Amino acid sequence: MTSGWLIALLVAGMLLLIAASKSVWGPIRWLGFGVMQLVIGAVLLFFANLVGELADFHIPINPVTALLTGLLRLPGLAALIVIKVWMI
Repeated sequence: MTSGWLIALLVAGMLLLIAASKSVWGPIRWLGFGVMQLVIGAVLLFFANLVGELADFHIPINPVTALLTGLLRLPGLAALIVIKVWMI
């Protein structure tokens, strides 16, 4: 067995041990919460853009706007709309 494979096995074993410990579940839970908020924000922005097509209005869907809308929900969406209208 070459030293590269041995190092790879040791690293994989350490990562498996870390993943099995309880201290890892906290950050994983926060990461899942963030992804869930990102998806909720993207859906809200999608529907806002769907309605905004009638007035030729579009808010780009990117991670920053989706996370802002997901965390703040309708007030965040309203803030993005106000910012977009005020800047134009």
